[in-house]
Amino acid sequence: MTTWRRFERQDVTLEFWEIRQEGIRCFLRWGSDRTSGKGSTTILDDEEQARRHAARKINERLRKGFTEVAPPSDPAEAEAGTPVLDVITRAVGPYAPVPEFRPVEGFDQVYCCARTPDHPMGFFEYYVLREQGHTAVRFAVRAGSHQNAAVAEFLDFLCSRRDLAFDGRSHHKVPLPRAVGSFDYALFCSPALGRACAAYPAAAARVATAVPVFNCEIGDEDPEVLVDARIHGHASLPYSDWRRAPFPAVDLRFDIQPSFYRPSPKFKVFRPDDVQKLMDALPTASPQSWLEVRSFRGETLRLQPDTTMSFADVLSVLTN
Repeated sequence: MTTWRRFERQDVTLEFWEIRQEGIRCFLRWGSDRTSGKGSTTILDDEEQARRHAARKINERLRKGFTEVAPPSDPAEAEAGTPVLDVITRAVGPYAPVPEFRPVEGFDQVYCCARTPDHPMGFFEYYVLREQGHTAVRFAVRAGSHQNAAVAEFLDFLCSRRDLAFDGRSHHKVPLPRAVGSFDYALFCSPALGRACAAYPAAAARVATAVPVFNCEIGDEDPEVLVDARIHGHASLPYSDWRRAPFPAVDLRFDIQPSFYRPSPKFKVFRPDDVQKLMDALPTASPQSWLEVRSFRGETLRLQPDTTMSFADVLSVLTN
């Protein structure tokens, strides 16, 4: 299911509910003819789980008296032939400034837009266009960490990989031929994973994301659900900050009693700070307590209350 399915129910108002499943994601929209509606996204571990989740949600609506109707027109289909940058500039609200995309000197079909570069949270947005501008690869750099030499090096690399195909994969982690600043790898994310143009539905499925990363920040064998958590979750990688120190991938599962942390029997993405807090709780925890830490290489450390390993030692495993 890659297109929206719409269900309606006539009550005091006309209620609508829409669902779309794409890969491991299920997108929902709901509301009534008196509201603008709301939306949400659920990310599952794999496509089969996502299909079952969508089917279960649809059955719930049918049991509540909703009836399937023809879906609304999809703006992505209506503007499928419109170049990406045109979609973005046309989508600006009536009182918002129109983004100005300037060609980057020395690079063919590469454009940059400065988004409030003088503001502490301002950034530079780059688009490497493909297929006569109908698809693109995007990356962003915080203004405070923008360095022309590093950006030019990354653009050189991206232009050489302009036609990288995802072949059904959600992402590629690729070694850089030359360092970009301090980074030694690049992460390419499919449009669904990168969400580069989520605010522009007509272009969302046509814009991939590229991010320079340290080797330790993304696991070599990470499934899509973990990469999504690493770049969008609560412990997300600050990937637009090109002056950051390595932000290692940290997967934890644990059962520490007593603790403020609820037991986590499955590996989930956490911040490095969480490792230290959990390790601090271990020495006084019950003898049955345990903590497992998995690095980007897939190596797992098991820590227990009598473990003498320091946080610095664990951090070394996570980054080296």
